[in-house]
Amino acid sequence: MIFTMSCSRTRNLSQSDYEWIPYRGNDTLIFASNTGGIDTIFILKKDTIWDYPDAQSSVGLQCEVVRVFCQHTDSVIQDKSVRYLGNDFYSIRKAKNGHTILEVNLLTKDVVFYRLGLINLDSLNKVKPITLKTKEKQYNDVYVINAEDYLDSFRKRHSFVTKIYWSKSRGLVRYDKENGNYWEIE
Repeated sequence: MIFTMSCSRTRNLSQSDYEWIPYRGNDTLIFASNTGGIDTIFILKKDTIWDYPDAQSSVGLQCEVVRVFCQHTDSVIQDKSVRYLGNDFYSIRKAKNGHTILEVNLLTKDVVFYRLGLINLDSLNKVKPITLKTKEKQYNDVYVINAEDYLDSFRKRHSFVTKIYWSKSRGLVRYDKENGNYWEIE
């Protein structure tokens, strides 16, 4: 038993990983589109959980995960009423191999961000951020993350987001759609 317990390992997020978590909970993100639309994402809470990549064993490797939960407009409008859904907005997790992974689940009013591949923070940290000037503010720490559509079936959807703009200090600041429309944080 002592041998088994001594085999457990923990992969914690580093201080630099935590710098990618700008939301604390109770944040309100208001986005305006270039066509005059408005949408809001309500950040509800941030929670730390533990992932066990070796699911068949309750001992062994534990990986830290920080998930940020939100309430957002239903992406499928069935009638003219507005309906809000709860969901996870994004997470940062330490992977089994020691890399840190960012997962963004942007899903809101007529918008879906499809990303099947992992966003490796170790790789993003090696890229020089861009400067993005919105109507409200200038951000000097923005990373552009492209959507993925391996079979070219999502791109045909009206809700398809081609790319997101993620500020390390502010979080999501803009997202672009296939048809030239874009939404910026206010």
